Amino acid sequence: MTRSNNLILFVTDNHASDFLGVAGHSKVQTPNLDRLATRGVQFQNAYAATTLCCPSRAAMATGRYPHQTGYWDNATMYDGKVETWHHRLRDAQVPVTAIGKLHYRSAEDDNGFSEEIHTMHVVDGIGSPLTLLRGTDEGVPTRGGHKAIYGNSGPGQTDYQIYDRQITERAIDWLRENAGNPDPWVLIVSYPSPHPPFCADQENWALYPPEDMPLPPTWDAKDRYDHPAMAYLARMNQLPEGLDESFARNAYAGYCALITQTDAEIGKVIDTADDLGLIRSTRMIYTSDHGEAICAHGILGKANLYEHSAGVPLIMAGPGVPQGKKVADCVSHVDLFPTMLDLFDLPTDKSLTGQSLLRAIDGSTEERPAFSEYHAMGSLNSSFMIRSGNWKLIYHVGMRNQLFDLANDPHEGDDLLANERTHPKEAKLVALLRDLVDPEALDTRSKADQRARIEELGGLSTVKSAGSIAASPIPGKEVNLEKI
Repeated sequence: MTRSNNLILFVTDNHASDFLGVAGHSKVQTPNLDRLATRGVQFQNAYAATTLCCPSRAAMATGRYPHQTGYWDNATMYDGKVETWHHRLRDAQVPVTAIGKLHYRSAEDDNGFSEEIHTMHVVDGIGSPLTLLRGTDEGVPTRGGHKAIYGNSGPGQTDYQIYDRQITERAIDWLRENAGNPDPWVLIVSYPSPHPPFCADQENWALYPPEDMPLPPTWDAKDRYDHPAMAYLARMNQLPEGLDESFARNAYAGYCALITQTDAEIGKVIDTADDLGLIRSTRMIYTSDHGEAICAHGILGKANLYEHSAGVPLIMAGPGVPQGKKVADCVSHVDLFPTMLDLFDLPTDKSLTGQSLLRAIDGSTEERPAFSEYHAMGSLNSSFMIRSGNWKLIYHVGMRNQLFDLANDPHEGDDLLANERTHPKEAKLVALLRDLVDPEALDTRSKADQRARIEELGGLSTVKSAGSIAASPIPGKEVNLEKI
């Protein structure tokens, strides 16, 4: 594969891997991402390193999992102290420009970019300190705003849709200004959608009548909160009795509509690149920071390691990339760093956990399990996902584990360890996990770091008085805090 072409990296927020036309979803329309996949490679089993915005984005940048960096949650976010692939490319004279949502600490940090344009970072360089209470005996309070933000689904727009359009406009302007640049460059175009609230233009909303929405089969399962981790998450997000069907269908419809609208924004940038003659010299990658439950297992959002939250779309297209290929190997966001080095013909960093996606494309990837972890809000204790073949274990510190056969149970409706059942695969997957990490030690360390961060921010009483941020404000807008 030819190296050293230009690259456009599209990133969205909250896009579950199966909500793509090319992934076989029965309703959602994503013509531009489908077109990108047809022109390139779709990675069918791609995973986020963790399922919350800030730590996931830190992992995408650094090529390292949260346990390797200490970026655990939305109050311990990327701060420029760990090298990213942006730094490596910039230092090799490949400029990297970022437009849109980054959700790092601050643009004043050296985040590795040659230029940041209209970027979104966490509020006041602090983020959401209330979530740090996970690491204390206090625990994170229930979050009424979490469910309420999903209740705002419908036709119309929020600040996020305004920001989406601004990002597209700036990306198009940038491409027009730099189309004639003979040297390789990287442009990151990062949208806040489809993060809730799920508001979309009337024409997109009309595509998805709520009564026609195919709710996940686990949305109202009687055992949806039987596991203590799920019971805790549901209680924290004020969902102890499940979801009303009309509420669920409306939110599901809004999610699909906003995905379609975000797809259209991405399409405008792709079309501009086409019009400017950049397609022959520009690769494109699409992914999202994590998925979205959207009613599966009776929950909303992420903060868990089910497929709907840990699985992410990942597409690569452009010069030298095979067209219309699907790769079934498990890949990860931590693979982006070595991929960037590979694409720009830079030396491999042997300290990185990931492998270049180019190796997965040509079939030379070493066999390895899929791995994700979670140490943030909505979790009483740390949890870890390990997948080998179609067998998947979710390891919960201090609680029983969960085991799923994804070949026969892709919606994870049958936990093979529920009701005191046993299965020989559990021990094998636990051993595989322990070859990678010490779950109990990481639970202890993450909570210790969160307690230390509480002290940095003024102590427990200060953090407890902070409001909850359901959605970060776009540049130029004040934060709207929900007081707990």
